[in-house]
Amino acid sequence: MFYNLAGLKSAPTRDEFLTQRMNYNFMGEDMKIVMVVSESAAYIKAGGLGDVIHSLAKALIKLGHSLYVIMPKYSKIKASLKGVGQGKVFFDGIWQEFNIYEDIKDHVRYYFIDFPKYYQREYIYATPKGEYEDNPLRFGFLSLASLEVIKSLGIELNLIHIHDWHTGLLPLYKKLYYPEFERTPTVFTIHNAMHQGIYDPHFIPMLNLPWEVFHPYQGIEFYGKINFLKAGIAFCDILTTVSPSYAEELRHYAYGLEGLIREKKYFFGILNGIDYDIWNPEADKLIKHNYTVKNFSKGKWINKKHLKEIFGLKTRDEKPLVGMVSRLTSQKGLDIVQGIVCEAVREGFDLVFLGSGEERYQDMLIEFMKKHPESVRVRIEYNEELAHKIFAGADMFLMPSLFEPCGLSQMIAMRYGTVPIVRATGGLKDTVLDFVKDPHEGNGFSFEEYSRKDLMHALLKARVFYDMYICDHSKEWGEIVKRCMKRDFSWERSAREYERIYSTAIMLKSYGS
Repeated sequence: MFYNLAGLKSAPTRDEFLTQRMNYNFMGEDMKIVMVVSESAAYIKAGGLGDVIHSLAKALIKLGHSLYVIMPKYSKIKASLKGVGQGKVFFDGIWQEFNIYEDIKDHVRYYFIDFPKYYQREYIYATPKGEYEDNPLRFGFLSLASLEVIKSLGIELNLIHIHDWHTGLLPLYKKLYYPEFERTPTVFTIHNAMHQGIYDPHFIPMLNLPWEVFHPYQGIEFYGKINFLKAGIAFCDILTTVSPSYAEELRHYAYGLEGLIREKKYFFGILNGIDYDIWNPEADKLIKHNYTVKNFSKGKWINKKHLKEIFGLKTRDEKPLVGMVSRLTSQKGLDIVQGIVCEAVREGFDLVFLGSGEERYQDMLIEFMKKHPESVRVRIEYNEELAHKIFAGADMFLMPSLFEPCGLSQMIAMRYGTVPIVRATGGLKDTVLDFVKDPHEGNGFSFEEYSRKDLMHALLKARVFYDMYICDHSKEWGEIVKRCMKRDFSWERSAREYERIYSTAIMLKSYGS
């Protein structure tokens, strides 16, 4: 039983953990949870992390818990915020004062750390030319100042949930300087292990850390550098990541941290969800025509015609239209996309791309559009409204990621009946089952090897069933679309798993583990 977990020599299996009940149990009670994050889509976001934070917090509120989110006050946050206090921490060799602001959105109470030296920037993490050189100080300050916010405002809490390397130093600061939080557990979620926050050790005194923590085993040293992600893993109470498959992958390879992860007694993969209040083809005000699983055929057709008009595509409507909405980085598979665009055009596909990122990929897509203006269209930006229109109007959605911890876009695409073409990795493997391999349960098309050849093969597999649907009204493609739209990717499912994680973390601290 879980009441004596503190004495166990090995962690329970994931299934045991999720099915057995605990004597010390917060289920059904109001847990007071503080999240410390670098972004939230409620105010500002750079990627999927912001969406996850906003949606998870909302879902936990609906389950009856109290949520407080602490994040930087970036210059691009335009909401009207209320000043509620000040804080002071010793950082970068001196005492640094900062202002604290507050706002409430979707019943979640947000606190903002106002420190213009670090957060009054045009971008959150990096310019198009690279990351800010003082990022270790910017996010080290976030971790330390967040603890001071909790203390100075007297926030009542049961647990702290931190996210990604930007907050990785928080459990270490808690251990070093905040004995009043000794019994407050910390849950740490890895959203993307490739980004670890690795910096030169000369930052250690500026971060207000003793040199004693700079050692290779139970410390923050990593091949002669500081590693923020390692700190979070080493000093948190429970470690999670964003899908079961990604958890398994990280146990085998985590860019040098796999050994530390394997040693972690409590490590679980919880699949992210999507916000059904935002992503709902039945009620979405940003698309041309609303539809459900019962009338998707008409709805998809109208939205496809509208999308082609927006992009200026004048090809026949029966041609399969492939959409891709993504950050333009190597992680997202742009290297193999480069190898298939011309062939896809020859095979009769139309392609629309929306996103921004590395200049080399932006330039690459623009060149393809110049070369194939009749079939390829590109928008170098992130445009929320246009993203909705692509998800609703495309026939297929391209997501050939080199790796993908969870992925949200494939879930959104399926919600809108747009069939995903994905590489079977991480969360993509957990959410998309290849129709050819399993005609009874398949809801998309996938490939294993990260190669141009395998990606093109997956596209052509999808094309076979799409053409049969268009030409002969065969039922297979429609069945795939229905399976996509019927999948439950709501945040309630994921939030209940986090609820169990939180309850266990509180219990472990209660028993002195």
